[in-house]
Amino acid sequence: MSSGDEAAPVRKPLSRICRFFLAPLAGLLFLSGTAPLAHAAPGPSRPLVRDAAAPLFITGLRGTRNIKQQINVYSRGNVTPLWSWVPPGDEPGLSCLRESYGVTEAKWAANGTRIAAIVGNGVVVVSYPGGDILFGACNNTNMHSVEMLPGNRIAVADTGSSAAGGVWVYSMDRRIATEPIQRVGGLPSSHGLLWDETAKVLWAVGTNRWPQQGSDSPDVHGLLVAYRYDSAAAQPLSQQAVHTMRKSPALPEWPGWYDGPHDIAPVPGQRELLVTTDLTVFVFDIDRGAFSGASDTYLKGFGSHVRERDDAGQPLSGMKSIGLSPTDGIIYAQPSWKADFANTVGFATEGRRRPGFMPGGSLYKARWFRETPGWPTAR
Repeated sequence: MSSGDEAAPVRKPLSRICRFFLAPLAGLLFLSGTAPLAHAAPGPSRPLVRDAAAPLFITGLRGTRNIKQQINVYSRGNVTPLWSWVPPGDEPGLSCLRESYGVTEAKWAANGTRIAAIVGNGVVVVSYPGGDILFGACNNTNMHSVEMLPGNRIAVADTGSSAAGGVWVYSMDRRIATEPIQRVGGLPSSHGLLWDETAKVLWAVGTNRWPQQGSDSPDVHGLLVAYRYDSAAAQPLSQQAVHTMRKSPALPEWPGWYDGPHDIAPVPGQRELLVTTDLTVFVFDIDRGAFSGASDTYLKGFGSHVRERDDAGQPLSGMKSIGLSPTDGIIYAQPSWKADFANTVGFATEGRRRPGFMPGGSLYKARWFRETPGWPTAR
């Protein structure tokens, strides 16, 4: 569950918007089946030969009692992962990676030379394609996102329920960190992080209070926060701006909870962000400081593959992640009604849903595995 936000007037013509989302190359788009590991031992598989024209995407598959969780990179159009990574079971100082089954984040980092991920109860940075653990930390909290920062640091979204919840920052000067160098509170239910090289800020989404009913006040709002970043400072993050979303309505899907943000993604070549919530997706214009509905622009005409979401008039609800490519459109993860994990990676172009990809396991997020134009990752 997460938090919501206010729709403002649409301000740009569709012709300008649609030029970023050209129809993908023709070919096999709907794929299913189990995605096997390329080898049994923990670590990376050897990258396979792929069609250079096919876009890459990354996702983490949830483990079970009998199957280890894994991070996979796929070429769209191929059910077999191009690259797979399984957390080692005997890594000193990182037993937390196997203490729970989830992979709540896995993303392209450092211009594609790294993968930053939340695995089990820890955060890791893995070399790509080598698969070596370059950094790891166990914090045994509820984490939902991670983002590398300049100056060899990394931020983690601590999805805590108290006012202390927010963003933790670690130094990566040591391979294994035992404590963060900074804890920034005031953002309960923190779910998404994004580095903004242009503004030199870290964007984060969360709520002003834990979005569950039963507290003294149901006055819950989603928050989009910009943290100024100083790589030379011992405490590198300081709050720069807080953008408050609309008062969060109650969730029909999750009785007892209020709407809240889940993910944040940049729009290629634009000073805009997409923010997904439990109920919908919003566009935030950074220069104007204003929110509008993505259903009027980038996701106009979108229909969910989950029938209950369409029937409820909420086709954009429940998206745990979203990403945009100027050539291949939108990638997203949207679970079934009343579910936290999806079993399909979704795609859309020009706002229209395309056939999805079933990796043979449950996943929390899926992302394009490439740099976003205008939004370079931290080095």
